[in-house]
Amino acid sequence: MKKQMSKEDKMRFDSLCNQIIEIACGNFMFRQDSPGRSDPFDTISLLLNMMSEEIEDSCFNPQQLMEHPELYFVIFLDKEYHISAYTPNTPQILQWDKEYRGRPVSEILSNISFKMLKEELRLNQDKNYRRLLFVDFVIKNIKFYRAFCTVQKMIGSDSHISYVMNVFRFKNKEREGGKRRTTARSSKSEKKESTATKSLVKQVRLYILRNLHKELPSLKELGLIHRTNKTKLKEEFKKMYGITIPRFHMQKRLEKGALLIRTTEIPISIISQKCGFKDHSHFSRKFRLQYGKTPSQYRIENSLSSS
Repeated sequence: MKKQMSKEDKMRFDSLCNQIIEIACGNFMFRQDSPGRSDPFDTISLLLNMMSEEIEDSCFNPQQLMEHPELYFVIFLDKEYHISAYTPNTPQILQWDKEYRGRPVSEILSNISFKMLKEELRLNQDKNYRRLLFVDFVIKNIKFYRAFCTVQKMIGSDSHISYVMNVFRFKNKEREGGKRRTTARSSKSEKKESTATKSLVKQVRLYILRNLHKELPSLKELGLIHRTNKTKLKEEFKKMYGITIPRFHMQKRLEKGALLIRTTEIPISIISQKCGFKDHSHFSRKFRLQYGKTPSQYRIENSLSSS
């Protein structure tokens, strides 16, 4: 007689399945928190985390970009998104000339960054992994200071600290402890620009993969989010991946849909919503163009082949 899975184990199993689906859809930043039980679920969780790190490293950092992240400064927020505390180096880095405790964090972030932060907390505050976000801090003379950060909900009794923003900077390994020869400056500058462009395009690709449940922003909006212009983004993405951004977005949404149809019993109407389609018939039409059959036919054929 088969032993019935406990409710807690079922939740852990579902979480592992969710991570596998995220990996298959191109999101390699999903991480499981280990409860430290050293059971089969824990082992699989550890292996999946290791695999995600390896894939992310090899796919998105083939040259490791000669950079590694380090924590730069931290900002704590209350439940109303007001600044409640920050690390001592924060005012100097962000060029503050007044006290910001008790002030809305929207005063130090661009409108797009603030919306992105709230959306991230709304969608992912209960998940066991944190996405690396691009945010633009407003500094003196209304200039922007771009940085990478993670944002998460705090668990604790302190009502003045509900969320934390961990802001990172990337140090160039090549610069550590070494002098550069003057004759090589020009070529290295070009190489740095090329690396920065590749890094930008990869970040756009990751942004698209993480937001397959949404409509694709216009190329102009996508450029604004990533601090570049529409033309450069369009040309560099096509050059690097051999496909336009809208086609890549559609292809990946449909791949995610096909994966969910094959591996779950979720109704197709719900799957179409999970893949960012407001109209079920639109999803079916696009799915048929890519796979040569309707979602329902695809599910029937795959269920027959697996039985």
